[in-house]
Amino acid sequence: MMSAFVFVQVGETEGWDEMRALHDALHRVARAKAVRSIAGPTEIVVFVDAADQPALGETLGKIRALKGVASTDTRIVWPM
Repeated sequence: MMSAFVFVQVGETEGWDEMRALHDALHRVARAKAVRSIAGPTEIVVFVDAADQPALGETLGKIRALKGVASTDTRIVWPM
């Protein structure tokens, strides 16, 4: 199992409705377990659980392809 936090920077939006639509779309991405809006240069953080590296890569590709996503910064969780 691979887990990661994906920090999502949002591009220019026309307001709350577009931000809400992106948030809802992120909730529908397979393997996205939690989606939260946060304050700061990163607007959204997504927690992802995937079976392996290829599945994680597929999920990241789906997140990056969503309308409104300007960039992402992924942090893989290492089991301790």
